Amino acid sequence: MTNFQSSIFNFQCRNNCSIPPCLRALVLFYIFFSIASCEKEKNTTLPPSGGVYIINEGNFNFGNAEVSVYNPESKQVSNNQFQAVNGYSLGDVAQSMFVKDSFGFIVVNNSSKIEVVKLPSLQKVRTITIPNSSPRYFLAINDSIAYVSELYANKIHVVNYVSGTLVTQISVPQYTEQLVRVDEYVFAEGKKIFANASSKGALIRLRVSDHTFVDKVEFAGDLGGLVKDKNNHLWIAVGSDTTTSTFASLKSFDKHLAQQSNYSFNSYAWHPSNLCISGNGEQLCFLSNDVYRYDTQNGSTPEKVISSSSNNFYALAIDPASDELYVSDVLDYVQPSHVLRYHKNGAFIHSFTAGVIAGNFAFAHE
Repeated sequence: MTNFQSSIFNFQCRNNCSIPPCLRALVLFYIFFSIASCEKEKNTTLPPSGGVYIINEGNFNFGNAEVSVYNPESKQVSNNQFQAVNGYSLGDVAQSMFVKDSFGFIVVNNSSKIEVVKLPSLQKVRTITIPNSSPRYFLAINDSIAYVSELYANKIHVVNYVSGTLVTQISVPQYTEQLVRVDEYVFAEGKKIFANASSKGALIRLRVSDHTFVDKVEFAGDLGGLVKDKNNHLWIAVGSDTTTSTFASLKSFDKHLAQQSNYSFNSYAWHPSNLCISGNGEQLCFLSNDVYRYDTQNGSTPEKVISSSSNNFYALAIDPASDELYVSDVLDYVQPSHVLRYHKNGAFIHSFTAGVIAGNFAFAHE
């Protein structure tokens, strides 16, 4: 018997008279029925095993960030899953999610934290708090240490995600976004500050062994994504820059920052962003109003695979297991987003409603 149930049995009225047996039985029936109903409701909110995790940013300062879970086999979506499982709000502006083994690391930008959750349940394991920070992306570099990029300071946070503590910080030349590891180095996407005329986009190299900044290569335009191909070459989407009369481009580099290839677009109309790569590491996809694909092996002209039509495309991802494409339509940034799912050739599969500003996708496969 629980303490709560025992207290009901022992309850007496102010006049020191016991509750009549019939009334006590009625009260206990109601309590047991309520507990059973709550347990049933809790179990039905648990997300399906595996699947696609959609990180919904929510609105800045509204604290309405959330996680949606989509089952590709059943085509069912479960929204507001973090709140349902853990009983409290995820926080303010969920930026991204990193999956390692059976754990998810949800970076909550404006709440200065990372929620570590067990998958597939999304049950909280611990919270990593980084005071006075604005974290963006998480990258585990071994079984206990991870790098976390930062929006408002020129540093990379090094955290122990097992103990939930901040280990150190790496000073870098500018604020950073996406992180990718190649052998002994981690590469960071250095962002351009458009209010600063001298600011440039950059591919930043860090050494893992001693957590230090090594060097960087700069570009006139801002960066719109960073991925790694099957040859361990880094690919970046570089935006256009009218000041230097430079069109946008797709570039690749080896781990020593030696350029391997370059594709330059032919007008200022191109704005490649949300760069992602297929499971075999050969096909790039990106947003530039519509969804385009680029073959890293033959360097052919990018081809349109999905037309945005009247959609407001915001985030794009490729499921590494199936190469299916997921793209979010954030509508007016206030309504719940629509997520559209396509075959790799652009054939439509399914659409569903997620949360407000669906901005990042994570894939967990057993």
